[in-house]
Amino acid sequence: MNKIITIGMTIMLTSCGGGGGGGTDIGAALITAGGSGTGGNGGNNTTTPTVSLSASSYEVVAGDTITLNWSSSNATSCTASGSWSGEQALSGNENIEFLPSDIGGYYFNIDCSGATASVEINVTDKDSEGSCTNPHTAKIERNYLGDFDAKTPQNSFGDDHIKAIGLKDYGIGWIYQAYKDQNPSLVADCTKTEYVRLMYRETLRRLRDHGVTTVQIYNFSGWSDEGDWEVVHASKHITDEEVEFITQTGQDFGLDIYYAWQFNMEVKDAAGNAVKVRDASGNLTNKLLFPFDGGNVKLDMELLKKIMDAHETHIYWEADRAESIGMDGISADWSAMWVNFRGLDNDASVDEEMEMRDYYMERMGQIVDGIRSRFNGKIIIGEGITWNDERVWDKVDIIKFGFPRFLTDDELEDGTVDLIETRAADYIERAYNAYYCYNGYPCWDRTSFNNNNHKMMFDLFAQSHMGFLSRGWIEDGFCVTGTVNNQTYDCIQQQVQPDFSAQAIWYEGVLRAIDKQSWFEVSGTTSSTGYWLSDTLMHDGIVEAFPSISQSIRGKPAEKIIKYWYTGEYEQYEPLYD
Repeated sequence: MNKIITIGMTIMLTSCGGGGGGGTDIGAALITAGGSGTGGNGGNNTTTPTVSLSASSYEVVAGDTITLNWSSSNATSCTASGSWSGEQALSGNENIEFLPSDIGGYYFNIDCSGATASVEINVTDKDSEGSCTNPHTAKIERNYLGDFDAKTPQNSFGDDHIKAIGLKDYGIGWIYQAYKDQNPSLVADCTKTEYVRLMYRETLRRLRDHGVTTVQIYNFSGWSDEGDWEVVHASKHITDEEVEFITQTGQDFGLDIYYAWQFNMEVKDAAGNAVKVRDASGNLTNKLLFPFDGGNVKLDMELLKKIMDAHETHIYWEADRAESIGMDGISADWSAMWVNFRGLDNDASVDEEMEMRDYYMERMGQIVDGIRSRFNGKIIIGEGITWNDERVWDKVDIIKFGFPRFLTDDELEDGTVDLIETRAADYIERAYNAYYCYNGYPCWDRTSFNNNNHKMMFDLFAQSHMGFLSRGWIEDGFCVTGTVNNQTYDCIQQQVQPDFSAQAIWYEGVLRAIDKQSWFEVSGTTSSTGYWLSDTLMHDGIVEAFPSISQSIRGKPAEKIIKYWYTGEYEQYEPLYD
């Protein structure tokens, strides 16, 4: 039996519905005294040795770790036997990591001066939550793979490098409800709570096994527009209870958990239902706080102030909650909404635009201060628009750094890892010069030159279709109107041809450039909203739009590239064909 055993004082892991396998709660221990097997103290003799032994979980999935906890009294020595061995302290705890091959039952015994106790741990190869097991498969069609040569990963990051992944912002509860409404047979054995817990747990476990050290949750909700804009908590895409479960489960797996808020401007009623209005053509549509065009919001000062007021109020609420449940990091700005300072009709003067930019950074600096006063974890900036401003950059712990597309249409057929690496390296150098006013780049009035204190987290984001390499991101996660190759389609996701190799060469090329760059101080790498929450890779024709939700790396060659860079361990990508 192969088993890795590490010894040390640890925080006891909780099982959270089994922590894998729906196990028994902590506390069930077999205790005997003086070898009697009954657990008493043998009468009134207060010097009779006793010992208790418990485990953090009794049903675990191969690859997971449990913690054994024991304590004795009136004993002079303790000895382990069964699935562990050796002399032990009179009281303590020990981490037991079960390898992927360790399937079966394991007995852990301890004898302390004749008093004995034991626990049985059952190790399975498949997780479950009640009667619910993972109903998804990762089958693909052969033509998804593509023809680009991704090459073997070149290097791996060190232990001080934050190795992060952001969960896709379509929550598991949403996936479950979609299946319940449209294909109920798939989730017939699962309640919503069981499905949500199981799928998040399997996702977090998979990320841990790929070397990820930090997971970021992306969340959003609707707003009430009565008076001051306030978040309608009943409409949160990922509920507060689910966020707490993800945080606890992730930390049980040894992961840090960060949180980011997306500014979704839909108006909802108190029950969380969308408020409808009629558009200019008389059609019913969802009411919005303000116009929103392709991810961009055109601003004047009045609208900017309302947005900043609403965001400040809500992100403080999230920071208080993050502190109370022990999160490790939070983003101060928002994602999924880019602001345009050029006026509501692109008519702002230069002075008006600069005034709005200055106000935005002044308020963002105040927001960072407010978060810092109530939250002890790391503060991140760069989910949305940001630039080098001392009022913000000198106060945060992590600054996110994203990348553009690197190829032209004419270069697609000859796209290589080396070419993308070269373009990414050039982009990093140009960005550094622009941020710090070198090589003729102009300075912002509040530019900070505390370069060594600005810790960059490089944000990797590439979709798995060839068009991304030259044209960038497209919204292919829903059956909506969109344009591919200058032609408009009613359902764009049906027109996107998957190409996993295109995503793979982008990731490997950019990772090489990050590894070799010497311009920025680096905190780590991540992939914002880059990880889908089920194994599905094929469009099922009913609910899930994979591979059209193409920004995810899960189950694709890019995931194995990330694993090598995060662990130094090579794992061959082995697709399962339909």
